[in-house]
Amino acid sequence: MKLFVKNLTHVDLSYFCPEQGVLGESWHTDVILDGGLNDESMICDFSIVKKQIKKWLDDNIDHTLALPMSHAKSTLRAMEDGRLHYLFEQEDGYTFECEAPEQAYCSLPFERITPDQVAQWVETQIVDLLPADIESVKVRFYKENIDGSEYQYTHGLKKHGGNCQRIAHGHRSTIEIYRNGDRDSSLEQDWAKRWEDIYLGTNEDLLGIIENNGKRHHHFAYVSMQGKFELKTRSDRVYMLDYDTTVESLSEHVAEVLAHENPGDQIEVHAFEGIGKGAISVKSINR
Repeated sequence: MKLFVKNLTHVDLSYFCPEQGVLGESWHTDVILDGGLNDESMICDFSIVKKQIKKWLDDNIDHTLALPMSHAKSTLRAMEDGRLHYLFEQEDGYTFECEAPEQAYCSLPFERITPDQVAQWVETQIVDLLPADIESVKVRFYKENIDGSEYQYTHGLKKHGGNCQRIAHGHRSTIEIYRNGDRDSSLEQDWAKRWEDIYLGTNEDLLGIIENNGKRHHHFAYVSMQGKFELKTRSDRVYMLDYDTTVESLSEHVAEVLAHENPGDQIEVHAFEGIGKGAISVKSINR
């Protein structure tokens, strides 16, 4: 007998790709439990199990930077202040470095990170959380089915009271843009290209731009409630803003830029932060 729940939760994270660098991601999560019926004619009290699994995902994967620790170029070392330093030297000469508290990472035993591999790993980690009557658990992570344009972004919100304050977590997001009340797919595609595989940085957090191996890197750092965070990432995948990268600020920024680029038109932007949530901004600039 199997018990299932569709879309138990959404997982938002960033992961490091050896070729593309740091990528934001958002996954739906399905769970299937296999076991016999108890004296209540149930496999288990699924309301309790759902909470246990969701809490484990929130504590161990959601809003983390997932690391491919089986890759030969991945190194992770403890620092004197208790934080962990991650370094990856890419084949094209760029380097990626992150210094953060341990809970900001999810270290995975893979060379490359995929939803299926992460799901199989999660199954091995959560099995001991489940009631003894449950024989096995199956987890499925999968991307949102997006009909329009999408982009993957990574960021950090130092003023946030929760895990959004981590400097390298991210989302896969769609965007809806309306020009004078009509959906405009060309503007959506254009913006998705601007923010393709991007790190959204705040000028206040930028320490400087440095050069390693002839390649330019942006260097960010800040201190938040969870501790000190530092990040060095390739400059050609960074988009800078003058304010914190909340979804409200992002929708406002996109609308403002497009209104200036299209004077006389009313621009309405529905910016998503991962799956099913976001902010709306409307702007127009007179000709």
